[in-house]
Amino acid sequence: MPRRTFWGILFLVAVVIIGAGTAFAQLSGRFGLDLVARRVPTTLTGEIKLDTPSEFVMLEFAIASNLIINASFGFVDLDIDAVVNTAGPEHCVIKAPINLGELAFYEITFDKLSIVPEMWFAVPFEAVTDVNNLPNSVIIPPGDIMFVKARVTLSTSISGFSIKTLAMLDDINFPNPGSSFTTRTPGLPYTPLYYPVQSQSFALGGLTSVSWRAQAGFSMSANIGVNASQSGRSVKGYSATGSVSPDNFFARIGISGIKLADLNLGGTAFQSVMLGTSFSFTQTPTQTEGTTAFNTRINLSGRLWDKVSIGGSVTLAPFPPKFGGVRLSISMEPFRAAFALDTMTLSSMSFSFSTGLNMGAMTGSFGLTASGLERGMTGLSMRLSLSQGIFSAGTSVAFANRAEKFGFASLGSTLTFRLSPAVVTVQATFGRYGLTRAAVTAGVVF
Repeated sequence: MPRRTFWGILFLVAVVIIGAGTAFAQLSGRFGLDLVARRVPTTLTGEIKLDTPSEFVMLEFAIASNLIINASFGFVDLDIDAVVNTAGPEHCVIKAPINLGELAFYEITFDKLSIVPEMWFAVPFEAVTDVNNLPNSVIIPPGDIMFVKARVTLSTSISGFSIKTLAMLDDINFPNPGSSFTTRTPGLPYTPLYYPVQSQSFALGGLTSVSWRAQAGFSMSANIGVNASQSGRSVKGYSATGSVSPDNFFARIGISGIKLADLNLGGTAFQSVMLGTSFSFTQTPTQTEGTTAFNTRINLSGRLWDKVSIGGSVTLAPFPPKFGGVRLSISMEPFRAAFALDTMTLSSMSFSFSTGLNMGAMTGSFGLTASGLERGMTGLSMRLSLSQGIFSAGTSVAFANRAEKFGFASLGSTLTFRLSPAVVTVQATFGRYGLTRAAVTAGVVF
């Protein structure tokens, strides 16, 4: 039997079993339709002229249908996340969380034991730039639905230690939907990537994390990866932390929250001084041979005054030791400010302000964030949100420094209507050259 036919039959069998099982389960979830539009640059001549501001424009559309189902069978649940867009199927992720609670095994008690197996099916996509010089996403032929990965997450608590283990089986060759694989030779047409099932290559890997918090207040953590990386590998429309990376190994141990006595340095009092340290070992594969690295860092933080906190770090290895700078933060509600200094030279600064709004039946909030360097302001954003009954709205405006000029960057607005069980959201984003994206999302929550 061809491999493609096998996976197709397996997928159909899974759908039938899921459909039959959900008839006896407690269901919840969401079904939605998303309509997204964006402006096509206005053409003034026989050639495409980009970024020409104009009042009337041509729009191109994308439509997506998404379905999220959560079925509860008691100690076992079933979660489905599936999306189909204008180009065809995107992904289907099936999870079956199993909550066992407490389990005793050979005088060892596993508390809050949870096992989450999952399977990912997806169609390979790649990112391209179309003739309008706009980013787009296209299917990589032959465009079959493929089994991409299987994952099992086990989490539990043993004698106060929180343990989480992730075992993965990944197609390490599956194309990243955010990358471009299409090549072009001058004078020749585009050569798209072809990714059939014969191109798939599966490998195993695992991630383990252990954490423990003492009654004294400090905590310890350890993270280990074998043939794995903590960075995620995505499929179109879905991603999760963790991916298989053959011959990649790392181990990190950290201790934080060690309380020290108040210090007095040069007449300056430091209160609530906290010490933390971390050790890490990494071995990554290269084209010739593996590369290893060892890193040791010490972090120190405390309070200068009641509303002022200070922190810094020193990297001891690799040698020679390197000073990581000083971070100073001031919190005086509703204002917050932060500064970063590197060898006593200001490297960055930020300021934020947020407050609630009470206007009778309508409530809301307002916030402002500013960032900059020693030469001046580099970014400024403001946001406003309002809510009353079934209606809520939000808008944000951003200014940024581009090519040594500080000016308008973007404006985004969102309107949401909650007409239970339906939710309708309208969004629009404007940039320096007008409308960049608009979307209407309609969904039913059940």
